[in-house]
Amino acid sequence: MFRSALPLCIAAVATLPATLRAQSVRVIPFSESTPFTMGDVTSRRIVHPDLGAKMTTLNYSVSKPGAEFAQHVHDGSDDTILIFQGEANLRQGDSLHLFRAGDVVFAPAGQIHGTVTAGTGEAIMISFQNPPDLVLYTGARDSKKTGAAPPKGLVTPGAVKYLRFDDKNGYFTSPAMGSNRVAGAHRKLKPAETFKTTVKAGGEQVLFVWKGAIQVKDKTGSYRAGEKDAVFIQGPADLTVSGAPGAAETRVIQIQAPPVAGEK
Repeated sequence: MFRSALPLCIAAVATLPATLRAQSVRVIPFSESTPFTMGDVTSRRIVHPDLGAKMTTLNYSVSKPGAEFAQHVHDGSDDTILIFQGEANLRQGDSLHLFRAGDVVFAPAGQIHGTVTAGTGEAIMISFQNPPDLVLYTGARDSKKTGAAPPKGLVTPGAVKYLRFDDKNGYFTSPAMGSNRVAGAHRKLKPAETFKTTVKAGGEQVLFVWKGAIQVKDKTGSYRAGEKDAVFIQGPADLTVSGAPGAAETRVIQIQAPPVAGEK
């Protein structure tokens, strides 16, 4: 019976949908993101360890004028923050550094940091930590909680990097500027325009759609993601990403952890 049952089992597995046989590519609708609060700001976690992420996270924040995302420290994770709309100050102790829409902040592990929304409008930001900081989502790093101790960490002049992403069509962070755990890219895609990317075995990639929509293809199938959705990929995978037909211009933030040599 064993010999006759084995081919049946193999045949059954072969007929399973690709999404059940291998979950290397997953579309995560923004509607499935979950909230967490730090200081005055309630953010949404989109990609996180509960989904199996081991190399990266992705969080989305809308912060009202004057609201503070509490100062904190990631003991072993680098933090990358992009601002899409409005302006904010990066706070480190008593110092404030203004950054605006189109800017990116890279805060290495161990550096104290938080944000305070500046100006008169909301600030819209995303952030990703590499590797994931499991403590962040518990609220234990919230230094604005009643009775909480100030964050213990470093404020090292020049350690936090301030860069632009909006005028780039390619990578804006890389090992060359000190980001060894992750590389972030800004992709501008016209309808049907494509780029190819590889995720090595053990690596992870996230494609966050800020504007428009994308079509992602690998050897198992095709996947579509719309505005504020994310595509989460665990390697190995070879992908073709294209701007969806009908979208005037698609803007995608590509998060590659760890960086892959040779991609631009």
